[in-house]
Amino acid sequence: MIIRKFQYEDLESVMRLAYSSLDEEYSPDFFLTIWEASPNGFMVAEEEGIVGFILGVLTDTHSLRILMLCIEKSRRRRGIGTALIKALIQNFPRAGRIYLEVKVGNKGAIKFYEKLGFRIIDILPHFYNDGTDGYLMEKRLF
Repeated sequence: MIIRKFQYEDLESVMRLAYSSLDEEYSPDFFLTIWEASPNGFMVAEEEGIVGFILGVLTDTHSLRILMLCIEKSRRRRGIGTALIKALIQNFPRAGRIYLEVKVGNKGAIKFYEKLGFRIIDILPHFYNDGTDGYLMEKRLF
């Protein structure tokens, strides 16, 4: 597996993966805007094509937010998500904390993040477009 920075040529593969794996829908402009704002925070995992990606941005000088982590369903539980998160953290060495939002009912994702040291710090009522609540999860890096 190769973890590398997103390139424009990856957009179609990333869009296809997002549409097949996520409940929310995002436009190509969304991905390109994030890439432009945070090129070090948009990475892909490759294994005979793109099998996962992560979007992360600095929200202040010491806080890193994961906007999206997406792994092809048939490739989950193989260390791809962990590798993407580790690569993201390495790209932002001054970040003292990393945080994300996850749907309250997404037990698999919550368990995955907890294994990596994230903890639930807040509930976000009606956070998602469908009205679903979310959890705010955080990991202190130093």
